[in-house]
Amino acid sequence: MAAKKKAATNGKIRIRMYRVGFGDCFLVSVPNGASYEHILVDCGVHSQGNIGTMKDCIANIAQETGKKLAVVIATHAHQDHISGFGAFGEQFQEFEIGEVWMPWLMNPNDKKAKAIDKKQMALAGALRQHFAATGDVDPYVEHIIVNATGVTRLGAAGGNTGNAPALKLLRGGFNNAAVRYFKAGDEVPKAAGVKGLTAQILSPSTDESFLGKMDPPIAQRYKVSDGDGTETVNAIKPFADYWTMPRAQFPAGYIGIPGAEERSLAIHLEMPMSALALALDKVLNNTSLVVLFQYGDEALLFPGDAQWGNWQSWIEKDGTDILSNVTFYKVAHHGSVNATPKSALEAMKQKKFAAMASTQSKPWPSIPAPKLVHALNTQTGDQYVQSDSIKVAGAPFKAIAKVPSKFKKGELWYDYFT
Repeated sequence: MAAKKKAATNGKIRIRMYRVGFGDCFLVSVPNGASYEHILVDCGVHSQGNIGTMKDCIANIAQETGKKLAVVIATHAHQDHISGFGAFGEQFQEFEIGEVWMPWLMNPNDKKAKAIDKKQMALAGALRQHFAATGDVDPYVEHIIVNATGVTRLGAAGGNTGNAPALKLLRGGFNNAAVRYFKAGDEVPKAAGVKGLTAQILSPSTDESFLGKMDPPIAQRYKVSDGDGTETVNAIKPFADYWTMPRAQFPAGYIGIPGAEERSLAIHLEMPMSALALALDKVLNNTSLVVLFQYGDEALLFPGDAQWGNWQSWIEKDGTDILSNVTFYKVAHHGSVNATPKSALEAMKQKKFAAMASTQSKPWPSIPAPKLVHALNTQTGDQYVQSDSIKVAGAPFKAIAKVPSKFKKGELWYDYFT
């Protein structure tokens, strides 16, 4: 069996991206002598973007690996990255798993991580109290809270659909694996037990100031449209539009409050509760474990759902040197406009790397961002694929003319060979 795989991949690394819907599930298979070691990077799907393929994808993982995984990586605690571990916990407990890797912020015994988690839970509780008092129960906001905290509303229909089952199994090592928590600057020699394979942990930083930096500056974004240069996707505004007036329409002679005071007022005004919920959810993206695997001349970058603060914590220090050597890029946050800085993508050498995005337009039609997709095709020399070009009945579909030369299309996956 191992010899057959070696012949099929010519002894090179294979990265398999599964079509799970709006979520991430990647199987990295690395040559190790006459056989392969396997690394599973995330396994989850968003409840509103679930296309019902996860069971079959996990069955394929079991078949390909012989139910043996050297490493399981949970990049962060969002449902669309870890829910598969909980929903199919019985199947994963049948695997022989060497190690489980998670960011330090998922460590239940880390004092700083516990304090941050406590703040998130308190905000989630305040949000629920608000909606209970007003009677305005918003199912979407409730989902956001569940996605961010892993805790369902008491008595909510459908039972426990949050992240708690997955987190319990991951933190417990599926009963047979060593559990490791990482921070920026850590390094793993002989990762997955493979001589010559190293894993460099680029993020998350232990500096909490990076967690709240969700949206990159305008200059770092691939805009959704060619409007006035402003970006309003996921914007948080203190007032509804009908309460606002452009400065150009102010009465003659009216000065208004100074700019500094105006900004301070906007910050301190109570945000809409739905916007606060969204902010709670997005902060988790910046906790993503960002891993750079290096094997010979190959440098494989897996950034989870990293947003601006996560990237900024390392990219301004030595990111250019790292990114210029990248040969494979797992596109961050499903191709969202706020998750791949322009400077990062442009630092990757044109036509010297390939990229994959696990994505679809449901539940968010703005994802993947068209201009980012165009930039990815340009930078990779059309060596880019996204999971929604694999047709699944009833699911969003993005047809492509042909499969790029470095990829192979399967029933529910794309393979990339280094």
